[in-house]
Amino acid sequence: MVEADVEEIENKLFDLREKLRSLNLRIRESEEAVSSYAAKRDKIHEEMKPFSAELKKLRESRAEERARLQELREKLAEKKAELQARREELSKIKEELRKLKGVRDEPEEIKKRLEEIDWRIQTMPLPREEERRLSEELIRLEQMLGQVQRKKQLKQKAEEIGSEIGALKEEIQALREEIGKLKGELSGSFEQSRALREKLTELKQKADGWHAKYLEAKKELQRLEAEKILLSSQIIELQNLLKKIRELEEKRRLEQSMMRLKNEAKAKLHSGKKLSFEELKVLVEDEEWSRLLAERERS
Repeated sequence: MVEADVEEIENKLFDLREKLRSLNLRIRESEEAVSSYAAKRDKIHEEMKPFSAELKKLRESRAEERARLQELREKLAEKKAELQARREELSKIKEELRKLKGVRDEPEEIKKRLEEIDWRIQTMPLPREEERRLSEELIRLEQMLGQVQRKKQLKQKAEEIGSEIGALKEEIQALREEIGKLKGELSGSFEQSRALREKLTELKQKADGWHAKYLEAKKELQRLEAEKILLSSQIIELQNLLKKIRELEEKRRLEQSMMRLKNEAKAKLHSGKKLSFEELKVLVEDEEWSRLLAERERS
């Protein structure tokens, strides 16, 4: 019965050890898969780093360019407002010049005539009516001289404003060109960023795919390792049971052997035959037969 139990346990142990060997192979394969998937995922992450760095650099550069573009737009708005103000000012001057269109641009002749009239009034005795007429003409000529001078001032101012308007137009054109150039750079930067984002998305999808496989393989590895723990505990349990059975069997066998040896020693002792050392030893260990041996030696 014991031999049958031992054989059954040994067969179970053999099967379990075979399963453990097979399981170890599967664990090794699973570990290799986990390592392989992690390496492929990490490799793609490394590939992504320069693209991410370039994208960050472009974003920072675009932020600076947008700030510069906003600055240029504000400056352009200021120059446009200034140009509009100058144009309105020039328009008013032209309107005033149109009113002075009939004024001759001959201030020297007027000044000469003024001097003549003033000299006549100051040096010559004149009839009242003539003096009054000359005084009125003097006033009229002074007004004309004022208009001539005003016209001259307005023309000079118009030229100055015209020059300013020309300079403003050039500044505005330069600003528009710079804005257009900056917009083109921003557009190019945006296209570069879009291409980089698409590349990063593509790489991330690949990395995510390998990571998903890694997680799946890791989960399988954990399941196999848990199965190995359970299987190993079953093997240890059966090994301990087998050891206990064998120890009990060995103990039983030794007890049977000792009993046979004791019976043979007793038979020899009764028949008066000489006992061997082992036979004598086994009887000495038995209290009853130890007493009988002592009595036999005394007799």
